[in-house]
Amino acid sequence: MSYTVLIVDDDPALRRVTGLILARDGYRVLTADTFEAGQSALDERLPDLLIVDVRLGAFNGLQLVVTANRTIPTIVMTGHEDITLRRAACQFGAEYLVKPVPAALLLATVRRQLGLEEPSSIAARLAP
Repeated sequence: MSYTVLIVDDDPALRRVTGLILARDGYRVLTADTFEAGQSALDERLPDLLIVDVRLGAFNGLQLVVTANRTIPTIVMTGHEDITLRRAACQFGAEYLVKPVPAALLLATVRRQLGLEEPSSIAARLAP
């Protein structure tokens, strides 16, 4: 089964690189560059997973999770560690990753959020 991942980030380079990593691993990738475009994509295309930046103009990426018309596995990415945002993401069932995210960690987190991989196998693969 092919899974669809929606990436919502205002940084075109990050959208492109993240999309390439996911596409090479067999995922269908949709992208949006604004909060509003992300909302439209969530309403129209029903992706299997959402990857969203915390800062989207005047909006917080977590607001996409809250306003989605259904529960969707989510990965929140940001350029800075913030314990308050980490806790908020966790409350919504989202993973919280700090950019730049290594490709192996991104793919492992995507698999875990989609229920394709056990957390213990991810830790073993990423251990030195």
